[in-house]
Amino acid sequence: MKAVKKILCAALALLICLVCFAACSGSETEGGTGGDELTRFEDAKLGVVTGSLFGGYSKEQFPNASISEFNNFADVLMALKQGKVEGTMLDRPNFNSVKRTESGLSCLTVPAYSVEIGFGFQKNDGGNTLREQMNGFLQELGESGKLQELLDKWYGETEPQVSVPLNELNDNAKSLKVSIDTTRKPFVYRYNNEPVGFEIEVLYLFCEKYDYKITVEDVSFASGLAGLAGEKYDLVCGGLYMTPERKESVNFSDPYMKADVVMAFFDEGGGGFWSSVGESFEKTFVREGRWKAILQGIGTTLLISVSAVLGGTVLGFLLYLASRSKYKGLSAFARGFARVYSKIITGMPTLVVLMLLFYVVFGKTDLSGVVVAIIGFILTFGSFVYSQLKLTVEGVDVGQTEAAYALGYSRNRTFFRIVLPQAMKMFAPAYSAEIVSLVKATSVVGYIAVEDLTKVGDIIRSNTYEAFFPLIAVALIYFLLTWGISALLDLVRRKTDPRKRKRSFVEA
Repeated sequence: MKAVKKILCAALALLICLVCFAACSGSETEGGTGGDELTRFEDAKLGVVTGSLFGGYSKEQFPNASISEFNNFADVLMALKQGKVEGTMLDRPNFNSVKRTESGLSCLTVPAYSVEIGFGFQKNDGGNTLREQMNGFLQELGESGKLQELLDKWYGETEPQVSVPLNELNDNAKSLKVSIDTTRKPFVYRYNNEPVGFEIEVLYLFCEKYDYKITVEDVSFASGLAGLAGEKYDLVCGGLYMTPERKESVNFSDPYMKADVVMAFFDEGGGGFWSSVGESFEKTFVREGRWKAILQGIGTTLLISVSAVLGGTVLGFLLYLASRSKYKGLSAFARGFARVYSKIITGMPTLVVLMLLFYVVFGKTDLSGVVVAIIGFILTFGSFVYSQLKLTVEGVDVGQTEAAYALGYSRNRTFFRIVLPQAMKMFAPAYSAEIVSLVKATSVVGYIAVEDLTKVGDIIRSNTYEAFFPLIAVALIYFLLTWGISALLDLVRRKTDPRKRKRSFVEA
């Protein structure tokens, strides 16, 4: 009898151990410590956001893994769903926000790493004052329990369906210019096309106490730090990770949280492009009226494009006229200026030109990103117009000019009545193609706080984690815009062609 009891007790103990082991294994998959299970990623394909802290962590933790870099986390998640990568490192709050909509996503804690998160300020006296105010405010929130309440609200399993009334601060006496990155959910993101998130609500409460009104500009993390260094922004927020290297250039607040780092993965692979098509469409276009944001993005893209074409055409044409002036001093100056100006503009990527204008040349002004983008593209398009005019005018047979002079035409009349119309035949096709190229080139203006079509698509992808539909929508809209513009320019070119007008007159 005693032997039977011992056997039963041993079996019961073994059963309890097995149950505990299974429970522990399951909890690890849902976010417990990874332990030995992380070894599955030693030779895996991992995805990281370009320039992120997790790129370095991934290389340190998994030196034999293949690391693929992506522009933003929405792209990483899409690659993870499609099986192009097997895992990606991220912080626990970010994982929780993705888990709300991606039920198949699991994670393992990476014990070797954690991240401290806070706000970034300028490294000067003004930045130090703001930093001390924020540190004191965060301490008050912590002592009152409000900080933990906000953390639970924004980082929990359920996404808050609330807005933060920043416009209520507009009557406050002091101003605070803030850079936000709304692709950093749940720290900062969009709800009903307004910025929300943990850091936005903390900022609202902070400004309410210290009598600040807020002006926010939605730019990438890297652009925000550039603006902070150039004193364009007073404060940068968007889930900033504090590292010794970053502390050399950013005046960080005290950390409001220390977050675990996890390795996220799909247990059975994602759904691919075509899973839950109806739900994806609804989240991308219908929910929160996101189609309105897309329309606004189209309007911004067209505004920049049309303004740049008109302004650049005038700039390039006037510069060319100055270069052929009969006054030698003006002509020499214009040619020298045009030569240097064209080499600088054509020798730098458009994005670099825009960022230099926005963060350096106009860094301490109140010019909006849209105005700076228009200026940048006017300079770019003007350089093309000048160079192309010079090339096509020189391509006109010199005998045409000599014949006009023989008939008694003046220098200017010869140019405008004889040479320029012939040059326009060669100029028009290249001009039309450059306009189409300019429309597509405006897709980079999101780096300077402009919510154009591409930027709106990125915001939608980062808030919904639906990469497919926003990408397809943006691609289709750009195609329709460029196709329509090309067709319109082709129609204008045919209508203004003297040969076609003459043929129509003869037929009539």
